[in-house]
Amino acid sequence: MPKALRWWVLVLGLATLPEAWALPNPAGGVGGSGATPDGIGGTGIHPGGIGGTGIHPGGNGGTGITALGVIQRFGSIYVNGQEYVLSPQTRYSVDGTAGTAKDLRLGDRVTVQAAADGQAVAQVVRVEHAVIGRVTNVDAAKRQFTILGETIQAGKMTPLTVHNSDQSLPFAALKAGDVVSVSGLDRGNGHWLATEICRRYPADAAPARVPLLLRGRVDAIYPGQNTLEVGATKLKVNGTLLRAIQVGQSVVVRGEYTDGKTRAESISPTALAAQEVGNRVSLLGYLDRGTDGWTTHGVSLVENHHTLYENGDAADMQAGSMVAIEGRVQAPGVVNAERVIFSVNPMDFDFPIIPRMPVLPPVLHHPEIERPEFGPPEIEPLVERPELPDND
Repeated sequence: MPKALRWWVLVLGLATLPEAWALPNPAGGVGGSGATPDGIGGTGIHPGGIGGTGIHPGGNGGTGITALGVIQRFGSIYVNGQEYVLSPQTRYSVDGTAGTAKDLRLGDRVTVQAAADGQAVAQVVRVEHAVIGRVTNVDAAKRQFTILGETIQAGKMTPLTVHNSDQSLPFAALKAGDVVSVSGLDRGNGHWLATEICRRYPADAAPARVPLLLRGRVDAIYPGQNTLEVGATKLKVNGTLLRAIQVGQSVVVRGEYTDGKTRAESISPTALAAQEVGNRVSLLGYLDRGTDGWTTHGVSLVENHHTLYENGDAADMQAGSMVAIEGRVQAPGVVNAERVIFSVNPMDFDFPIIPRMPVLPPVLHHPEIERPEFGPPEIEPLVERPELPDND
């Protein structure tokens, strides 16, 4: 076949195969890099994300995002400045007992485990009260009260509600003997900042047996006295309950008041949910100094030269400072702190957007085909036949 004709056959043949010449589809990934509108290079960066930061709860190597904070507002729920969509598949619990979305209250301390498909969708919402018990003392002027020896500080905007009711109460309505549940943040040394207070029973209508709950860090164990010290509270316990508990552990103690006396029935170690390495984490709490560095909610925090600080710097990492932490699980119980925000209002703050360089689309090189230049067809020269002598 002549060369020119072979080129035309090749061009026409490729033109009939659209997939052979289709440009790479950005929606399906570029060059196998994973660059798509829903993720960049498989890193899990997504236009939605945590507080506008663009961090997809899927993450890199993890399964989603775990947020520990308080419910700031509804319309779905907002925790630590991020909206979490409540779906028909979302599961709820209140202090370990199955619950429903109707159990959620503004200011509740919650742990949210979420995944995302364009939005952060809550898979599990756990309400985790800080303290439940009888009020033993109220200082209305300071907006403080005491339960189990723990000092609870209420802010001017801290809601006080009635259990199983939409009724709100002024702080002055709180009396010694009332049975209340408190959501809040542990300030250490037996002090709490209340973000929500619910009166379960008024003092004159409390039953003989009422529930008891206390979260905190184990500060001391006295096996010979069958006594456990959590924060400012010493509780008598069954000695067998102390065998699996260590000083420094975060625990939740459950029990009840019987004949006016406290009785602890169970002690359970607590840990941040979804500790899979690579999982995204959003935390709100007070800093504490652990044996290996800074902690909050019993989680060890690891800082490095990539950590970003808002409203302060690394020198402001001090015990008793309230911070918002955004990071990734480095190991069970250990979070790599990618960002630390100081001076936050637990009921009203957002994670500011992390400035980052725009991601430019890859430069696509169109394959160039050398197209032959066609001129007049080459005509083979006529071969002159030799004249034969005439034998005539």
